[in-house]
Amino acid sequence: MFNRMKAVVTFAAGAVAGLMLAACLTVQGSRPGVFGGEALILPLMALLLYVGYEAGRLAALAQAEQRRRRRRAGPPYRVERGDE
Repeated sequence: MFNRMKAVVTFAAGAVAGLMLAACLTVQGSRPGVFGGEALILPLMALLLYVGYEAGRLAALAQAEQRRRRRRAGPPYRVERGDE
């Protein structure tokens, strides 16, 4: 379920990024050699890819640390109520 959702979100993000790039190139093609703000979309896309990669790496490290701590701590213990 989660992998399918992740694939759908990734596909949608790629499609939107492709449409944005196509729109920027259309605007740039209609101008006579003058670059505007649409030239910044490519570095922005690279920056977003890098931030996403780093966030994924940090999430994987956090999950591994949680698994390691759970394994080291053992099962949760119960305090039995006896005669106090």
